Amino acid sequence: MRYGPCRTMTNALALAASLVLAGAAAAQGGTRMHSEMRENGRRVSVSATGEVRFTDDDRDVAYMAPGARMTIEEEASGEPDRRVEYRGTGGGVQRSFFRDGRAVQPNADDEAWIRRALLHPIRESGVNAGPRTIRIYRRGGVDAVLDEIRQIGSDGTKKAYYSTLLRQPLRPAETARVLRDAGERIGSDGDKQRTLEVLLERRSIAPEEMVAMLDAAARIGSDGDKSRLLILAAARYPLDDAAVRAAYFRTAVGIGSDGDKSRVLIAVLGQGNVRRDAVADALRTARGIGSDGDKSRVLTSVPRQFLRDRAVRSAFEQAMQGIGSDGDRSRVAIWLTRSLP
Repeated sequence: MRYGPCRTMTNALALAASLVLAGAAAAQGGTRMHSEMRENGRRVSVSATGEVRFTDDDRDVAYMAPGARMTIEEEASGEPDRRVEYRGTGGGVQRSFFRDGRAVQPNADDEAWIRRALLHPIRESGVNAGPRTIRIYRRGGVDAVLDEIRQIGSDGTKKAYYSTLLRQPLRPAETARVLRDAGERIGSDGDKQRTLEVLLERRSIAPEEMVAMLDAAARIGSDGDKSRLLILAAARYPLDDAAVRAAYFRTAVGIGSDGDKSRVLIAVLGQGNVRRDAVADALRTARGIGSDGDKSRVLTSVPRQFLRDRAVRSAFEQAMQGIGSDGDRSRVAIWLTRSLP
């Protein structure tokens, strides 16, 4: 079957999205990709070379560069094997369809399968992810977008969908749900951190949303990525809400690296609007730092005006008792003496 120029161009190319292939490598001026998914006895594979553009409604191929090729195959027990091949020509897009290895004219059921099959490369590549997310959200809300994301394997593509969704006018409960879903479904620590960070772009953040972000941050395995997010959060959001503060330090406790943990606590203590309770919680968290040098740097970062507060002073002294190095303990003691009003 050949699509002539009229058929190909009826969906405006301005509305088409260029396929940025996941894991693509440069090849003769184009891109290459191979993706395979197996689930419940079903195997779907996609191979593509060259530039491919899809229509804005994700129902068809709008354009292929001359020489570009894309093949989608599906094998499933109890169902016919299907394969659709697309080839870019000087006159448009040439499509061929095969059922059980034989070239045939697709029937209505086959056409429905082709439309479903096209979603696989569209989803995995992240093609036009922003507009697609907005379109799905407007049609079916948060549930529809989260259902779409559950069918995506690429963490980078998931990040693109979550990030766009988080920039929509969501209610606090919806935002919290999206953040927790991202924390569970994105495997890459870097992609997870950058997704959760989108919340901090907002002009106004509800405590419920901040707690959800911090709970999701606890799922980040990399101490570096986790600490970067917590430092950004401390600079963006005052830890004056009890639930937010508890979630923040609960996540900070999970940082294994003494250096990263100390940097997070020093960032909290260095905020101009830091509150007494946050200072005390930071000092309690500092007790879990094994490095005497890192612990002493946290203690000597405490704002001086809090040193006569009973709760702060108690937490300070308990953390100081855990310093084994005579030199570090002496430096902290001298700093404390000079800092007391």
